[in-house]
Amino acid sequence: MDVITDPEVDAVWICSPSQFHADQIKACAANGKHVFCEKPIATDLAETVEAINEMNEAGLKLMIGLQRRFDQNFIRVKKAIIDKEVGDTIMVKLCSRDPAPPPFEYVKGGGGIFNDMAVHDLDMTRFLVGEDPIDILSVGSCHIDKSIEVLDGSEAFDTAACILRYPNGVQAMVDVCRQSSYGYDQRAEVLGTKGMIATDNVYPNTARLFKTDFTGNADMPYDFFLQRYNEAYVTETIAFCESLVNDSPVPCTGEDGLVALIMSLAADKSAAENRWVKFNEIIDQVYCSSPTQCELLIGSDVFPEGFRPVSKPKELLVPDVDSKK
Repeated sequence: MDVITDPEVDAVWICSPSQFHADQIKACAANGKHVFCEKPIATDLAETVEAINEMNEAGLKLMIGLQRRFDQNFIRVKKAIIDKEVGDTIMVKLCSRDPAPPPFEYVKGGGGIFNDMAVHDLDMTRFLVGEDPIDILSVGSCHIDKSIEVLDGSEAFDTAACILRYPNGVQAMVDVCRQSSYGYDQRAEVLGTKGMIATDNVYPNTARLFKTDFTGNADMPYDFFLQRYNEAYVTETIAFCESLVNDSPVPCTGEDGLVALIMSLAADKSAAENRWVKFNEIIDQVYCSSPTQCELLIGSDVFPEGFRPVSKPKELLVPDVDSKK
């Protein structure tokens, strides 16, 4: 709060534990500070909408830290899609496999594998396709760390897969695992009507070793996300600063953060209920009596007076400062 209320501060980076994000964003809105916030905006969907709307009503910029959007490998794939280098998109594939599983204490209370891990890949499918998804089918299991099997819901999974359907029949597939014996595995592939583009993992160097019993990279891929995405973190930081200095739109908005959370919640629901889940099922759960007063209607048999379900995330939000301009 000393930072947020300091009159000399123009903008605040929120990189605290997830449960504090929403209150700190709201405090920034009340004190006239622009915000860069690491994902998630909040752990609760209603709080997420409230926090975004408080920033939007205050006329302040809110950028969300989904750093893979700023990785040069994924940016090149996005460019190929925009420039039609591979034709019209048919299918998108993403994999995300960590070098080693996190501690039990990290997994417990973390919201599950879809919310704390797969959310990056789910967001990347939307970033690459360029449209909001329609529905999702997810499954999960435990293969690596059997100690987490006592946890609830998708916190008991260390491995998961998702299939997403987008408009025009475009399909996306995501697989995630908390352990990869060969290093940090982060790859993307897009199949189009005229070709295919794919990314490889990032290595510390380009040296290759040739022996009678081995041919390949001399060293393993990077085994820590700060090494793998160091350039992306720098790039997104510069992008936020440029949006403030030049008063230009932020490249990753509060709405992007909201949709990423909706996607991870839908994936979680699909795995729990063993069925396809439409994303508007998650959006329908939010009721806002005002833009900054929202609640979830889960388990309620009676709708509040004046409740009208919405089908698109944008309908929950007031326009942000950049779109108003």
